[in-house]
Amino acid sequence: DEAGRAMEREYPVLLRTSGVGGTVKVWFHIDAQGSVQETVVGESSGFVGLDDAALRVARVMVFEPARNGSDPVASWVSLPIKFSTR
Repeated sequence: DEAGRAMEREYPVLLRTSGVGGTVKVWFHIDAQGSVQETVVGESSGFVGLDDAALRVARVMVFEPARNGSDPVASWVSLPIKFSTR
């Protein structure tokens, strides 16, 4: 799963080793093919490093596009991206 690997790769080492985690609410603009075209932080984790990492993770995600009837359409969706030290 590419998103899972991106989470591990992008989690800032200093924050992870310091036990800092958090959730970033990210808005995604998904095109009619399901690809991420744009990402925006909707609600910050309170840590710039986590917010920036969440945007990098968001860019590798792939979605099933929204549909209008049977036609795929572009849409905006919001999802949380959570970084946890376990």
